Amino acid sequence: MNPSSDTVASMAWYRVPELWLILILLGATVIGSFALLVTAIRMPDAHIVVPNDVPRPSRIPPILPAASTRPATEHGHAS
Repeated sequence: MNPSSDTVASMAWYRVPELWLILILLGATVIGSFALLVTAIRMPDAHIVVPNDVPRPSRIPPILPAASTRPATEHGHAS
C-alpha cells in the first residue's frame, strides 16, 4: 500500500542538513579557486638563476661520455 502524496510529510529544502553540507563545500571550493587565481596573477613565477648553467636548445639532458673514454679500472678491468 502506497501512501497518498497528501499524507507524506515533505520537508522544506533549507531544512535538509545534507544540502547545506554540499552547498558549503561547493562554496568553499569556488572561493578557494578564485583566491588561488588572484594569488597566481599577483605573484608571477620568479626566474631562478643557476650558476654555471649552460643553456640547452631543448629539454633533452646532456649526453654522458661514451664508455670507451672512461678508464678501464672503472669497469673492473685491471691494467
